[in-house]
Amino acid sequence: MPVYPFAGRPLSRAFRLTGIGLPAALIVLLIMGGCGIKKAPKLPKVKTPTGVNDLRAAVAGEDILLEWSTAGLERKGDEAAQGFYVYRSDEPADAEVCEGCPTLFRRVGLVKIYRELEPEEVLSYREPKRAGVRYIFKVVAFNDHGLLGEDSNLARLITD
Repeated sequence: MPVYPFAGRPLSRAFRLTGIGLPAALIVLLIMGGCGIKKAPKLPKVKTPTGVNDLRAAVAGEDILLEWSTAGLERKGDEAAQGFYVYRSDEPADAEVCEGCPTLFRRVGLVKIYRELEPEEVLSYREPKRAGVRYIFKVVAFNDHGLLGEDSNLARLITD
């Protein structure tokens, strides 16, 4: 005659203890046991392009002309700039200046570099000017991995 380990007990209780309970207990032990020493995650070292620090803005006829030099920019490797994004914030010149308010920039241009830069080369960006506008510009370099460098200095300009 066969021997049944859960003789006299309902089948559902026997199934819970052996069918689901044992695998669930093993999963809990694996989760709680972990894999060893826990440390804070480390980000990989990322090389970003160096920033521009001599951005200038001026009115040139019917345009606004931005210029900056390549002095101090890396020429090769991951830190070399492959281009520059131009950002602009504008508001009516007669609007009151809000001290302490954040400046909201929009990306308005792209200056792509297709060759190795010269050590003292001057890059530029032009756009049509609008009368009676207070402009703030900044330029941000990016590398061939799409990583952005630091923001440039801010160039401010008010048109008549």
